[in-house]
Amino acid sequence: MAVYTKITKTELEQHIRNYNIGELIDYKEILEGIDNSNYVITTSAGKYIFTIFESRIDKEILPYFVNLKQHLSSKNISCPKPISDKSGNNIANFKNKKTIIVTFLEGVSLKPNLDDGYYYNITPNNCFQIGEILAKMHIASQDYNHSRSNDLGIEGLEKLYQKFSHLLADYDQTLVDLIPQEIAYIKSQWSHDLPSSACHLDLFPDNVFFKDDKISAVIDFYFSANDLQIYDFAIIVNAWCFDKYNFNHQKFISIVNGYQSIKNFTKSELEFLPIALRCASMRFLITRLNDYFFTPKNSLVKIKDPQEYKQKLLFFLQNKL
Repeated sequence: MAVYTKITKTELEQHIRNYNIGELIDYKEILEGIDNSNYVITTSAGKYIFTIFESRIDKEILPYFVNLKQHLSSKNISCPKPISDKSGNNIANFKNKKTIIVTFLEGVSLKPNLDDGYYYNITPNNCFQIGEILAKMHIASQDYNHSRSNDLGIEGLEKLYQKFSHLLADYDQTLVDLIPQEIAYIKSQWSHDLPSSACHLDLFPDNVFFKDDKISAVIDFYFSANDLQIYDFAIIVNAWCFDKYNFNHQKFISIVNGYQSIKNFTKSELEFLPIALRCASMRFLITRLNDYFFTPKNSLVKIKDPQEYKQKLLFFLQNKL
């Protein structure tokens, strides 16, 4: 965990003169960042987050993410709102890198157990709220007029899998057949005729802030893309409804009730949900395997356990909800 691009107070003072956000009072690094460099900046007008985009995010698609946050903010979704500079641009350049300044939002994310990285503190009330906010985001994004295909859809996952398929036997023999069989099945069953919109696609507990036990903000839109809303929902079921490897039905009922308190699922969506749940498990199994095999040993990124999502996939294969 680190800040990759260092800045001086003088450099930052000069940069924010391009914005109508007052004079710089203080700034500090946010050390929790993995992909980008982030700072909390305090000015005479308030608090903001200054993000410097490093190498991982494709700069060509950055406007999709930034404009989506702008759009959702305008629909009263509590997410970081991009601040435009004096020329009306919400993406700027700093040290030959793209940057944004967004509003600072109060709250903290739920914390995983330090020993094994699993969340044991998610409550059914948390799950109701996450279902509720996702439904609100789906409604709010219906008229978002930018489009981006999901590069981690099933075809993208198949390409990623092919990079490390030859390494699987030494890691876990059971995955040698399981993964290609699941890819083939999901591809054969995938639907393009269900409700879709811009979707978050990464709404894990570390991307949600709570304050006084209520959701105060949704953050980190850098995996967002246009996709099936029921798939976006399947991701939050995978992320929020397990106690380590054990599926928690009470949390699942809460997340369903939260979503449907705002927006009802269609009959076709409910019929498709088992496929979406398996695809969501596959996404994080494959991306975690990719990180496991290819992340440099000296990297600052902590590798997450692929076995978690193997177990979740097996649960959805063996059980009906």
